[in-house]
Amino acid sequence: MNKIKTEDVVVKKELESFIVPLSNEEYAQLEANIIEEGCRDPLIFWKTDEGLVLIDGHNRLKICTKHNIPFKSQELPFDSEEEVRLWMLNNQLGRRNLTPDQLSYYRGLKYHSLKHQRGGYENVQSKGQKEPSTSEKLAADFKVSESTIKRDAKFTQGLDIIGKSNPSLKLKILKGEIKVNKSDIRLLSEGDEKLISSIKNEADLYNKAKIIKDNLLNEVESTLNQIKEKQVEEAQEYFKSTEPIFQEKDDQVNRIKGKIISAINRAINKRDIEAIDELRKLIERLENLLFS
Repeated sequence: MNKIKTEDVVVKKELESFIVPLSNEEYAQLEANIIEEGCRDPLIFWKTDEGLVLIDGHNRLKICTKHNIPFKSQELPFDSEEEVRLWMLNNQLGRRNLTPDQLSYYRGLKYHSLKHQRGGYENVQSKGQKEPSTSEKLAADFKVSESTIKRDAKFTQGLDIIGKSNPSLKLKILKGEIKVNKSDIRLLSEGDEKLISSIKNEADLYNKAKIIKDNLLNEVESTLNQIKEKQVEEAQEYFKSTEPIFQEKDDQVNRIKGKIISAINRAINKRDIEAIDELRKLIERLENLLFS
């Protein structure tokens, strides 16, 4: 079994807190299983100058130490703590007992981790071919849409914002002990720093998310129409001087214009926050079509 003494194990709080803790019921069940069957899965360590850093098996170590139960160990080589975190993420994402919120959170964490790596997935190959973006690659890996990955990234960002001032609330959300609207959490990533600096409870989260949503929609209502009118005017002037051969491009512009109007109506009349992201993409498409 293990040749490692528990006193030689290095437990880094920042790595232990990186993983969502078990609920009381889950921990009790794990403890009962280990007492009855022994510790079947090895504890995973990263050998460093500080010693053997535990990266998987924090709960099992506590239980084995408490009941004097032997455990197996395995060492894995890593070059940096960033590599360790990515391994921990992949290890968690490979487990089957994650709740939908936990799965979203870990996918979002992986998105941010890869995005912040040097180049992430967005390197350019020697032949000039662009690699898939981080969101495109993860969407393919997890067999979800790219928009789901981007929503996950905002969900993770919002939960981490909550965790800065109220780690207990963040954990309760991730453990499913309280239910809140995921869109409210995602909205925190769009909020003013002063507004989101402290999230007291679920009601405070709801109220601040509503403020952010109203501010975003009011901003859209006051500025977006002007931007669209200007672009539509430029498009109309452009096509007045074109030959019929450009009719296909004209059709594309008209289709995008129709989608823009529809998105504006949803954003303003139905207060649809998702329409804002759609509008941004449509504006970019229109600009690329007309002026690139």
